[in-house]
Amino acid sequence: MLFLASLAGAADFTKIVKLSEQMLSSSERQLIDDPRPIPNNPKKFLPPAVYKRYTYDIDKMEALQAEAVGFKAPDRVGKIAPEITPGKYTYQDKAGKPGLKELMIPLVYERLFRQSGPPYAGTYSEFEVVPTRQSYYCQPFLEATLKNKEKTRQDPQGYMEWQTYKGGIPFPMPSGSDRIKAMQVIYNWETNYWGTDSQLLPTLSYSWDKNFKKMSESLTYTMRTIAIGRMTDAPMPYLDDRAKQLSEFRLSLAPSLRPRDAYGNVTKAEFTLDPLQPHKVYAYAAALRRVRKMTGSDSQDVTMGTNAILDDGGGFLRKLSPNLYPYEYKLLAEREYLVPTFFVPGDNLYVSSKDKAFHNMKMERRPLYVIELIQKDSAYIYGRTILYIDQETFELFWNESYDQKGRLFRAVYNIDLLVPEMGIKTALISPSYDFQAQQSSLGFYSVPVPLTDISRADYNIGKMQNFVK
Repeated sequence: MLFLASLAGAADFTKIVKLSEQMLSSSERQLIDDPRPIPNNPKKFLPPAVYKRYTYDIDKMEALQAEAVGFKAPDRVGKIAPEITPGKYTYQDKAGKPGLKELMIPLVYERLFRQSGPPYAGTYSEFEVVPTRQSYYCQPFLEATLKNKEKTRQDPQGYMEWQTYKGGIPFPMPSGSDRIKAMQVIYNWETNYWGTDSQLLPTLSYSWDKNFKKMSESLTYTMRTIAIGRMTDAPMPYLDDRAKQLSEFRLSLAPSLRPRDAYGNVTKAEFTLDPLQPHKVYAYAAALRRVRKMTGSDSQDVTMGTNAILDDGGGFLRKLSPNLYPYEYKLLAEREYLVPTFFVPGDNLYVSSKDKAFHNMKMERRPLYVIELIQKDSAYIYGRTILYIDQETFELFWNESYDQKGRLFRAVYNIDLLVPEMGIKTALISPSYDFQAQQSSLGFYSVPVPLTDISRADYNIGKMQNFVK
């Protein structure tokens, strides 16, 4: 078996592919038509000593989370439609149980909670409501949150003074005007922590048209690394001086394996905290053996295998900036909603190939912030966006965007996973939709495995061509 220690030093494409294939095919679970339990990949693939290094006491993490944000999620729910109690519900209950409509995100209730079948994949005709649980991050991240509490600053417009961010949740108890508070919540989402500083995350995505004809299938093996606010692996808290000086918060490298004509293409991203500096994205075209730096408008293109633009990778990646596609920020609501629960290894959520619907879906009440972003630049693809973000962990549940004429355009959301003993938090499945074209996409993420001894050298542009074999 390939262990992660063998990935130390410069990234090796062959080893990454081998491990990724093991994570996808040897997990004893397929992505579609397989209700067997979600595997615990870190426990399966890490040497016992390395696995132990990334595990913590669950009670301690729960206590630190409550101390950091000042509450536990179960204490903030249960007031809206209290008649909707734990149990199973189907789309046929919409007629007799109006509390479901009151509790659910409107667009989810209208478009996804329905009888399965065309035009949309990723629907659920039935689900089980489960009691609300406390969610939490890993212990080092929460300890950093408490250590650095009230140290992260904003300028008078609300933009983060990025040099003051040292790690953890920057604004664990959002406060201030609606604009300031909304921006704090988004910053908390954009600095959320995966559970380890570096990870390998294979992703398989499918897209279908309104008749469920497959439009695309893509496979990428993403390496991702935290560069500012590192918690679990040396060097800490910065990857290097370059990250500290240039505000490089995260790095990612994603080679493509499918479709065949995209084999060897690589996308590299450097995500920055500085509101005046755009994220930097580079694309290596294997057929041309050329690296191209993406422009600001390129980030508005749909990424391969999805219905989400690059700016919405992972749910929402847009830069909060006073000069690059600036927004007005409005805090619309702070209330509970019924949303997909966070799944854990051992759960058996899956998608059917016949109806493209979720089965064994579980929902729970979660306290959310509802934030509206109004785009000031008419050149941007979206004129308005509404985000639903968790109050306890600041994870994004739902992103719906409207075009410049105010028409519903696209939506993307995450069904999240938590590895309880590690505090690893990531998306398990990421559905995305183009409602104007009636197209659907589902991105399936393997439970990530930590990478050790990853350095800046593993993300050098010059090495992108080495991913072609």
